[in-house]
Amino acid sequence: MALNFTNLLHGFFEANLDKVLMLLTVISLLSLIVFIAINVKLNRIAKNYAALMKGAEGKNLEEMLIEYFQSVKQAMSEVAAVKERVNILEKDMLFAVQKVHIKKYNAFADMGGNLSFSMALLNGENSGVIITGIYGREESRVYLKPVVNGDSTCVLSPEEKEVLEKAKTKAGFWDSKSEF
Repeated sequence: MALNFTNLLHGFFEANLDKVLMLLTVISLLSLIVFIAINVKLNRIAKNYAALMKGAEGKNLEEMLIEYFQSVKQAMSEVAAVKERVNILEKDMLFAVQKVHIKKYNAFADMGGNLSFSMALLNGENSGVIITGIYGREESRVYLKPVVNGDSTCVLSPEEKEVLEKAKTKAGFWDSKSEF
C-alpha cells in the first residue's frame, strides 16, 4: 500500500510539475517578504533597545537606574532633614510674636489727636504683653502688662481689653478707626 501511495504521488508530481514549482516559488517569495518585514521590525527594536541602554553620558541603563535610585535616597534623606527642621521651627514659632493689634485713642476727654495707644503682642499660645502709652499735657506714661494664655493678672482698661481680644482673634493689625 505504501508503494501505491508513492507511485501515485510520483505520478502527480510528474503531471503537475510546473504548477508545484510555481506554488513553491510563491510560498518562498511570501516567506522572504515575511522574513524581511520581521527583520526590519527587529532592527528597529534593536536600535530602540540600544538607544535605551545608552544614557546621555554613555552609561548603560543599569548604571543610570542605580544612580537615579541613589539620588532619590539622598533626596529623601534631605526631605526628612527639612521636615525635622520645619517641626523645630514650628515649635519655635509658638513663642514668636504672631498676633498684634494696636489702637490709638484719646485717654483724656480734653485732649485731641489720638496720642495715646494700646498694643497687644501675643505668641501662638496667646501669651505676651500689652503695651499702653498714655499721653497727657503734663506727662506721658508707658505701661507694660503681661498676658499668659490670653489673660492678664493686671487690671486692663477697656482699650487694653479690646486690643487683647482682637489680637487673640487675629482681627487685623490696628484699629481702622485710628489714624497713624
